Amino acid sequence: MSPPTSQERTAFYSAAVVGLRALDARERAARRFGADADARWTQFAGALGSGDRLDILLRDAAGTWGAAFSPSECFGFFGLADDEPFGPDWGGIDDHSAKRLLAEANGPATLDHVASALGVKSASVPVPPLTPATKLVAAGGAALVAVAKAFAEDRALSWTDQVVAVADNAAFRQLAGLAAVLLGARGRTVIVRPSADAVSALRAHGFAHIDAPLVSADAEPEAAELARSVGGK
Repeated sequence: MSPPTSQERTAFYSAAVVGLRALDARERAARRFGADADARWTQFAGALGSGDRLDILLRDAAGTWGAAFSPSECFGFFGLADDEPFGPDWGGIDDHSAKRLLAEANGPATLDHVASALGVKSASVPVPPLTPATKLVAAGGAALVAVAKAFAEDRALSWTDQVVAVADNAAFRQLAGLAAVLLGARGRTVIVRPSADAVSALRAHGFAHIDAPLVSADAEPEAAELARSVGGK
């Protein structure tokens, strides 16, 4: 797999900052952004730059939220420890761009903001009636946005327990991961890659039965095929 492009890295960081804003909004006092966070960083930084600061924030969040903040889980870097989010194939972000993102880290954090940062276009994707027992498999960025918005409207539903995302595309994997963050889910999104052992992976994550597939037009062909094949089983 070739290293991520500069454009892909920029999109990843832009979306990740939206997720970090969502985490800060749930804190009693913001600890990642703002004047107090800036002051703490100035005392700590030494020779480190704004790019290092942003990577530290991502590393901290990736331990809990996985693909939402982990380039390794999104882009599929090989040969890394399970808890290593970066690795040598990740080019990072320059200090100027990181400083701009950190300075702009205000305002509401929404699924639409994440989708826009990742280049995912909204589309009409029918979502079936949902109950706390419904198990769904989603393939495609637009499908993920549609089902996440449906879950946001009903707090009785559990994103972590009821939705599995099938994606190899890095942007879709990060979108799926960030959906859990923005929904205030109890844990990270279950994400599997379309592969020969995908069905076994679904079962291992508690998705032996799937009630319905949600597949949008932007889904990867392999992911769409898998989602449709396991939907209704």
